[in-house]
Amino acid sequence: MHKSIQVVDLFAGPGGLGEGFNSVRDEQGERVFKTLVSVEKEVSAHKTLTLRAFYRLLLDSGKGMAPYFDYLNGGEHPQNREDVRHFWLDAEQEALRLELGGEDGNGTLENILKKELDQTQDWVLIGGPPCQAYSVVGRVRNLGVKDYRPEEDKRHFLYREYLDVIARHRPGVFVMENVRGMLTSKVGKKRIFGQILEDLHDPTNATGHEGPSNIASGQGGYTIFSLEDSSVYFPKTAGLFDSKVTLEEGEYSSFVVKTEDHGIPQARHRVILVGVRNDIVARRGGAPSTAKFLEMEKTTVKSACGHGAQVSAKRVLDPLPELRSGLSRHDGDEAWYSTVMRVARKVADQLLEVPSEHVDYDTRRKISNMLQDISENPMLGLSRKYTHKPELNIVAPAGIDEWYHGAQDANTKGFWYNHEARSHMEEDLARYLYCAVFAKVVGYSPIGEKEIYLDYLAPMHVNWKSGKFADRFKVVVEDKPSKTITSHISKDGHYYIHYDPLQCRSLTVREAARLQTFPDDYFFEGNKTQQYVQVGNAVPPLLARKIAQKVSNILKNVSG
Repeated sequence: MHKSIQVVDLFAGPGGLGEGFNSVRDEQGERVFKTLVSVEKEVSAHKTLTLRAFYRLLLDSGKGMAPYFDYLNGGEHPQNREDVRHFWLDAEQEALRLELGGEDGNGTLENILKKELDQTQDWVLIGGPPCQAYSVVGRVRNLGVKDYRPEEDKRHFLYREYLDVIARHRPGVFVMENVRGMLTSKVGKKRIFGQILEDLHDPTNATGHEGPSNIASGQGGYTIFSLEDSSVYFPKTAGLFDSKVTLEEGEYSSFVVKTEDHGIPQARHRVILVGVRNDIVARRGGAPSTAKFLEMEKTTVKSACGHGAQVSAKRVLDPLPELRSGLSRHDGDEAWYSTVMRVARKVADQLLEVPSEHVDYDTRRKISNMLQDISENPMLGLSRKYTHKPELNIVAPAGIDEWYHGAQDANTKGFWYNHEARSHMEEDLARYLYCAVFAKVVGYSPIGEKEIYLDYLAPMHVNWKSGKFADRFKVVVEDKPSKTITSHISKDGHYYIHYDPLQCRSLTVREAARLQTFPDDYFFEGNKTQQYVQVGNAVPPLLARKIAQKVSNILKNVSG
């Protein structure tokens, strides 16, 4: 009888890592991994997490997905439906709203793990401890806080909650994700990343917990692998890999995964550590097993999952319906079109009249001509929110389209969820329009006040020309992977301008979710700001799936 590998997901957010792991299925269509418990403290992200847990339970049941899609389309909530309420109750048991780092949250989680974890089989711990204290932006912000002391910022040490679960319960494999800034973050004068590696390698020494008794003494530590460089792992000590080479700080960057190299339509660079328990590394005993493990494990995600051509933003955003933005004041179709045509003409005229040191005349003329054409021939009939999909007229989608399609019926009408444009001020519409056309003509987003040089386009901000805010308007260039989707997208959309000037807007939640590779039937709960934050903080599920396939191979090949 098939038995899924248990997964515990800490600091889960809306569930990007968990989605990737739970999506892996065997030849019989059974889940290879199944989340035992996922933990998230933020209300809206927890609601999203619970709803997706329900989705998976309903999908596994074979009873059809109608109750899920009925809710997404305005119908009754699953918890109020007699026919599926038991699935919802199970989902609530899986997705817990807890704050780790305190006695109550930690105690609740520990009781569940003691009761529910099956220690007779290897299981997997996944998660990304909160990154605000490690991120470069967060550290700059902290410098402005009077009397800020890194050693007193508990966010630096939330990874220890993750470590504590490792120490007490010793998963066969763990996957830990965090921002690249973790590599350079310091507490006092000491870089914290080296200490994190040491702690994860030897959880007993770090915490004092011996772990389960069924793991051989001295074998409960971990070897931590890079997913980008087959020669990098920690610790490089004599014996395990017959090497006496010490891992140098310069090699730390090999723990950074560049998602655009793995078929993700986004240049998202994150630290991802994969720790494998040492008894699994050497389970068969002797040198032959070491060689076998090296052959199996010391291959990168690239070679395991394919390192093909990069996926552009246009490739995954073009299938979505075109939308217009809203106006912050007096919104309406006629008012919006009138505004866009007016600002397009104004910018077009000024580009020919006002010289620039950084944008040559030929480029300005091309941009001006395109803006003039938009002012005379706008794309009419755009809506702010487009829900209903046309008939797809396909038997089944394939490749990345199949991934995005999720559980929707390929031959029936479906819906676009979380796909509604923001409202923008007239001044921002002018900037978005210029920036999008500039990117089409030049091939990259204009750089700050040097290339967004017209006084008419300058925001009323004292720091616009100082350097601090000089690069705050950025286009998602159509023929390249997107820049990193972060939680900042919830603020104003300036860093995420749609490449199509006719739509003249920032990205919707669904577009950001597509760049993060969430399936189209992945619904984000909460208000729009909360939805953007969830998407920006998540791990791309398609990347997580590729890592999960690797983890599955590790555990499958060393068992028995």
